[in-house]
Amino acid sequence: MRKGQRFTPKRLQKWIEQGRGTGAGEAYQPWHQVTRSDPGSRGRSHLINSKLGRLHHFLSDLELMAYSFATMLPDVADLQEQFPLALDSEAAEFSHASLGAGVQPGTKEIAKALGLVHPTLRKDGAAQPWIMTTDLVLTLEQADRDRSRLAVSIKPVEGLAGQRQRELLAIEREYWLRRSVPWLLVTPEQYDPMVAWAIRAGAIWALGTPAVELHALETCAKFVATRRRPTLGETMRQLPGVLGVTQVEAQSAFWQAVWCGKLPLDLGTAIRPASTLRLLEHDAFWDQNPIAARRSAWNA
Repeated sequence: MRKGQRFTPKRLQKWIEQGRGTGAGEAYQPWHQVTRSDPGSRGRSHLINSKLGRLHHFLSDLELMAYSFATMLPDVADLQEQFPLALDSEAAEFSHASLGAGVQPGTKEIAKALGLVHPTLRKDGAAQPWIMTTDLVLTLEQADRDRSRLAVSIKPVEGLAGQRQRELLAIEREYWLRRSVPWLLVTPEQYDPMVAWAIRAGAIWALGTPAVELHALETCAKFVATRRRPTLGETMRQLPGVLGVTQVEAQSAFWQAVWCGKLPLDLGTAIRPASTLRLLEHDAFWDQNPIAARRSAWNA
């Protein structure tokens, strides 16, 4: 954790001038960043290279977990973390895609409408409305549909107990509802811990390597599907020969096939060398992913 830095009105104004929270794709700048000049997060921070061509900034293990789930969705065209919410009303347009018409309210107007106090930052006699953020904002694009968005907030279960925390989440939720954007509140209760363990194990191969060609993913999936009670160890020993690649490339092909759903692995079972690989039906596979399944902890 970076010590000695504090949030101040001057610091927030500097971020605005730097263009934080603007841009799309490789040009997007997260509002909160993992840098020496930023105030430290309470959780363990992560910097992750993205296939979008930039570094992603995550302030906790939970945020990294949600990012891993989000990258599995086949129609993700963009992923923006630490996304700042507009304080004041704005035109119905995101940074790179117009998704409506008219004017949409900012967090100050929404807080007032809900009868809630908007968060404010005060330091040395100066005060400024706090700029709220959403942990992940996904831009989804399907061949036969226009672009759409999905907003995801990630919180620990204990973080939902306080009244003030729920008030802030209510403002965030209403912000996205006013923009006709689905909003999910994801906690560890929305997914199996064994699934999370498997995702963490596979992410380094699925996300940290060059993309594997489609025919290799399909060959990998077919090989596993036609084996009788294949174990993970046996599969990894045989895949390099089947695909004609190195061991590292075979690992990448296996996990990228899982990531895109071509190899619908039951991630809730132990993922160890001696473990038998079990495949699921399409819907059951995607139900393991709380973002793909659209599960939310918000029940107010």
